[in-house]
Amino acid sequence: MNQQITERPSGARRITPAMVLAQRAAEMQPMSAVSPKDILSVLRRARSAVGLTCQQTELLAFLVSWTRPQDWGEDGLPICAARNADIMERFDLGRTRVKELIRSLAEVGWLICNDSPNGHRFVRRAARTGPVTHGYGFDLSPLSRRFAELEQAALAQEERRREGRRLHGDVMGLARRALALCAAGEEAGVPRVRLEAYERDARELLALRGRDRDVAILTPLAERLAGLVGRIETDILAVIPVESDPMGSPERPPITTTNPDHSAKATVSGSGCAAKTHEASRSEIEPQHVTPTSPLRGFRATPSFLLQIAPGLRDLCPSSRPSEREIMEAVPFLCHSLGISTHAWRQAINVLGPYEAAVALCVIAARHGRGEVRSPGGMLRAMIARHIEGTLALDRSLYGLAEHLDTSKAVH
Repeated sequence: MNQQITERPSGARRITPAMVLAQRAAEMQPMSAVSPKDILSVLRRARSAVGLTCQQTELLAFLVSWTRPQDWGEDGLPICAARNADIMERFDLGRTRVKELIRSLAEVGWLICNDSPNGHRFVRRAARTGPVTHGYGFDLSPLSRRFAELEQAALAQEERRREGRRLHGDVMGLARRALALCAAGEEAGVPRVRLEAYERDARELLALRGRDRDVAILTPLAERLAGLVGRIETDILAVIPVESDPMGSPERPPITTTNPDHSAKATVSGSGCAAKTHEASRSEIEPQHVTPTSPLRGFRATPSFLLQIAPGLRDLCPSSRPSEREIMEAVPFLCHSLGISTHAWRQAINVLGPYEAAVALCVIAARHGRGEVRSPGGMLRAMIARHIEGTLALDRSLYGLAEHLDTSKAVH
């Protein structure tokens, strides 16, 4: 009676069902006409996308280095005859770990273990430099057969990385906008308790961003921050008065920033001696050029006068004798130092006019410096509301400030 063999022969490789399935799937695909250099380049780029570790990838690259370019191609036979001892020496690994790595690569279908009857590994070529005719060892043809899969995985991985970098920046930008809107909401009058909750949510979502560029993590964070920004903007718009006629009434002069000519208005001389110039300034009004609805009401606020009532504007202007245009370009920086939001400043320009808004801001800066104004942004919005009602008279504030000017610091 024949004796049944129940034990695996000593020295023979253990074959698992996964290795058989992977080998069958790989052999069903044709070889690609690509070089080993291209295969390794795509393999390293698609490594994480196809589930390979860095150690597995470098082991495949080491095995490929034992082959020759003529072993690849549509009719090639890329067989590697490297011994386990060679792999152990190259990667400083033990024999058990080397066997685990080889088996793991065979089970996922990146190489085929083609063992000889006596367990030796070798290759035979048609000539000294010819292609491989037959051999035993590691069959690396699955790398060529699955090249299209590797290439698609590499492209998808690069796209995910680009999207991850974009989302990483978007999360930071949305969080900063949410915090900036919270500051604007406090100025506009949104309840502080609600703003504190918004700020807390924005900071918590930003902390979850971390240093990774994982699209799966960053996408929901960006969506939640975008919703948070939308809720804050809605709350701010709910408390801000909306101008019923944003295009302006027929009586209001058209808004322009290209020709801010205010020479037709009454003037206070740069000497700062207001008591002697009140009547003179009133007499210099040219009625045919005065805009009836201007909040200045005929007061000619020259750049030199604005520098006197708002000394903080001096360092923001490019010259010691700025023009009206230079004043208007410097005033937004003064807004920032006073804590006035960009929304409030743009609304002031649209409602009051470019230069009139600059004058109004100088008045606010002067009164804030004297401790008369606690909320510059609130005062600017109050001025906008009063001008819409037709009750804003900046000339009174300007005459009052002119009376307190020091003649020794006059700007000529």
